[in-house]
Amino acid sequence: MSNNNDTVARQYLDAAHAQLGERVTNLGRRQTDLESEMRSGFKQMETALSGLANETRNSISALSTTIAERNKPQWQALGVALTFCTLLGGLAYWPINTATTDLKSAVSALSENMVTRQEMDWRQARGQEDRARMEASVKALQDGQVPRKEHERVWASYDTQLASERDSRLASGQNLQRQIDEIKQTQSGFFGQRDLNMQLLDRMERIERERARAAAQ
Repeated sequence: MSNNNDTVARQYLDAAHAQLGERVTNLGRRQTDLESEMRSGFKQMETALSGLANETRNSISALSTTIAERNKPQWQALGVALTFCTLLGGLAYWPINTATTDLKSAVSALSENMVTRQEMDWRQARGQEDRARMEASVKALQDGQVPRKEHERVWASYDTQLASERDSRLASGQNLQRQIDEIKQTQSGFFGQRDLNMQLLDRMERIERERARAAAQ
């Protein structure tokens, strides 16, 4: 029973691992594509920033000339350049943040559904302990039982003893009856009818008592 439960749990975990592995693989591919896009974007940003720097230097040169002439700071060009740089940085950071969040979610789901090595070792040790207790219980039951052949041998011995006692009692009864018949035949030639009857009654009572004692034994 424990083996069937372990097999079902393993199949479920294998399916979950396969699904999570596919997600992690897809996230890795997206990460690779994102890196390529980021390199391309950074190159474009570098080109744009180089052009912007040139324009900024030109603007600063023009501004310095204008400032020298008008003695008034010109911050509009610098504000536009700063806004453009901030926009490009946000566009480059957004895909990285999204991919990192998805990867963290996939790793968290994988860690929640996976079974650790320690838990597997604990379950295996618990299964071995249960199996050992079950085997000990079965052995105790087997040791405490008497084989059927032993029962049959004892029952046959009881039957033999009962048959022997029955035959012995039957032989004893037949012997007593024979003695009674012999006494009747012997007494009929020496005593009168009354004496014979009295003696027979006494002898029969004694024999009946002996028979009762023999039956009681």
